[in-house]
Amino acid sequence: MVLFLRLAPAARGEDATLTVAFTSPSVNAGESMRIWLNALNASSNEISWTFPPRIESRITSLQGTFDGSMELGSTNAGAVVIPPGAFVRREYLSTVPDSVTGLVVVEFPQLNVNRAAVEVQKPVAGAPGEKKHSVFTQYVQQVEPAEAGKGFEPNRFFKEHISGYEPMYFIGGIWPRNAKFQISFAYQLLNNDGPLATKVPALKGFNIAYTQLSLWDLSTASTAFEDTSYKPEFFYSWRNITRARSSDWIQLDLQTGLKHESNGKDGVDSRSVNIAYFQPTLTLGRDESFQLSLQPRTWFYLGDLTDNPDIDQYRGYADLRLVVGWKRGVQLAAFGRMGKDGNHKSLQLDLTYPMRRFFGSFTLYLDAQYFTGYGESLLGYNQKSQEVRLGLALFR
Repeated sequence: MVLFLRLAPAARGEDATLTVAFTSPSVNAGESMRIWLNALNASSNEISWTFPPRIESRITSLQGTFDGSMELGSTNAGAVVIPPGAFVRREYLSTVPDSVTGLVVVEFPQLNVNRAAVEVQKPVAGAPGEKKHSVFTQYVQQVEPAEAGKGFEPNRFFKEHISGYEPMYFIGGIWPRNAKFQISFAYQLLNNDGPLATKVPALKGFNIAYTQLSLWDLSTASTAFEDTSYKPEFFYSWRNITRARSSDWIQLDLQTGLKHESNGKDGVDSRSVNIAYFQPTLTLGRDESFQLSLQPRTWFYLGDLTDNPDIDQYRGYADLRLVVGWKRGVQLAAFGRMGKDGNHKSLQLDLTYPMRRFFGSFTLYLDAQYFTGYGESLLGYNQKSQEVRLGLALFR
């Protein structure tokens, strides 16, 4: 039985019209919640459409509002070809919070699709098949609790919580022959369906992150690293505080955190800096259209700056990242900052182009980067340079 609450204007992805529906009119609290995501080809031509591996969800009930996500089964991943007038559907699932009961409404903020309603019932105590585990089973053999609708996979928690953070790339210069690469990821600390996140959803905003930036000299016989910056970070993120959908033209995110950066050297080459920062992100434009993203950041320095006492003369107290382009197309990102007195400026431009159109098996981007100004590396924070590099990006 399928229950719809409201039909929203059709969401489109490569001419596919999307709707959602529950596979059952009721579910039990703490158990699996399943929906169908239907992709209809309303055009007169055959189209290709890719079901996203995860869709964000928001449950509204008498007990409060709960943000989470629903996951696509691994066997259903990948692009599908939809003939004219036909549709394809895939099943997504997640776990209903234990504290939710009654009629609830489920929304999907990042998709312009209909909301759906389902009745959530209290689980029946002592239901057939319910098992009582021994102390040994609970605390030695099966320490990680089973989750309804999800098979046991030891590294699933890691995969659900890790995400790209700052851009990740490997690019090389022609003259001088040097390379630059960066890896970066964030890790959400709380489990989306855990008791803390269920009772206080705002706690899901706590994250840790790690970024590593290296400059690699390829012109010498030893091909040594010129400098490497290590950047562990702890931050809190307020995602989509405007509750925007993919069809809305404005979205605002806020983030604040503590960040350490050092190059791991000692003596005269040692560099180290700690900051506390605040960073809003304003995105203008719908998901499928041209977008402009503005990400200013302001900070103050913490602790000892003995290794680089005048770093504020070159890095100042604020920077700005601006991105223009299309989410699934060409993007140009500009990052700029200046010293405390308005001098010692630096600018980095990255022009990226998705390669999936031509090499469907690899989700990579061509990356052309131009840097000019001071402080491309932490070691050389007070040195001026100018570089052009080409390479590949994994995340932008």
